[in-house]
Amino acid sequence: MQKMAQGWFSQSSGTEDQLQKTTSSSSSSLLADWNSYAATRDADDGSGLAFGFDIESAVRSANDTVSGTFNVVSKGVRDLPGNLQSATSTVPSGKALMYFGLFLASGVFFIFIAFTMFLPVMVLMPQKFALCFTVGCGFIIGSFFALRGPKNQLAHMSSKERLPFTLGFIGSMAGTIYVSMVLHSYILSVLFSVIQV
Repeated sequence: MQKMAQGWFSQSSGTEDQLQKTTSSSSSSLLADWNSYAATRDADDGSGLAFGFDIESAVRSANDTVSGTFNVVSKGVRDLPGNLQSATSTVPSGKALMYFGLFLASGVFFIFIAFTMFLPVMVLMPQKFALCFTVGCGFIIGSFFALRGPKNQLAHMSSKERLPFTLGFIGSMAGTIYVSMVLHSYILSVLFSVIQV
């Protein structure tokens, strides 16, 4: 084998014709040498097992194991309650995101106006602060209705854990509007605004 390798690498290259002839004869002799080497190797090993085990069956067994594991894992992932399909079905549309941003910006604007313009003069005009603050909170809640959808947001807000807080918040908003618009009460307007916060 060593003599063959030395013969391949030690051949001198002459003209291009000689190089083509040498290359074609060496490549055909290389293939023939490889086939004869493989045949003698198989004959020497007897069973054809170079490492004491059958590589094909080992690869086949590993492939079956990996495939079986993958099938079990993928079936388990499909059966999860929060799988990717259900997660992507709740992604809001572009229109919903636009309304969310519009309502949220309006709500932040009204709360900003309530705190910057009407909080300093709350002693003189508590109704204006209460109304701006309540309208701002209403817009912010409305933005989440636009984002999640009315049905989903109502279900979220009326869940067992959140129902007392939802009723308290809506009651404080209604109370704030009532006492500031109907009763014109300074003390109750401040009280309901604090409850609303």
